[in-house]
Amino acid sequence: MGLFDSIKDAVRSDNDDHDHTNKIDRDEDGDISSIPEWVVEDRVNVERRTEIIHKHYSVSEAQAATIAQKLKTELESTDGFTQDEIRRKLEESLDLSSDLLETIVWTERASILTMDRISSYIEQNGPDALYKITAPDDDRTHPITREVADEVKQNGGITLAELQNLLREKAEQYEEEGGTPERMEHWVPHERFRFSIARVISDM
Repeated sequence: MGLFDSIKDAVRSDNDDHDHTNKIDRDEDGDISSIPEWVVEDRVNVERRTEIIHKHYSVSEAQAATIAQKLKTELESTDGFTQDEIRRKLEESLDLSSDLLETIVWTERASILTMDRISSYIEQNGPDALYKITAPDDDRTHPITREVADEVKQNGGITLAELQNLLREKAEQYEEEGGTPERMEHWVPHERFRFSIARVISDM
């Protein structure tokens, strides 16, 4: 199985083989509003996301299930959502610190939306299209993201398979500084990542 096939399989496992073409863009904080139901239905596989949260954070399986269900409820709401709203609602029902909940909600929300977008790109563009990665230019942007963005820019764009591999390599390089190469199946090179992926549009 090639790397591109691995990307497709990972996306399918979290999104239940739902057709995710023609998705709308979302801002960095994931805030969306007034969107059609077909865009967001089946975005979150609660069972799979529960396993992920339980494995990668200091929470019980029951707590992980509560978080995964709340992510599904909010991310699949046609009224839209904000990250802070999700965290605040979870604080009311879980005996977990605000900082831990913020990390989980931020990271898993970003993972879900990134994989959603990757799914759309795969369906629309095939394996050979080129992509770039962008992130805010401030001191909160992790070196993993900054270095990958610079390298991709120098190359004029790379494929999704190459991008996933490059992010994994950088996550391994910065593992002592929070890199999570073991989570690149979920497009999480580090917690609270702040990047977006966009297709490179040729002038030709």
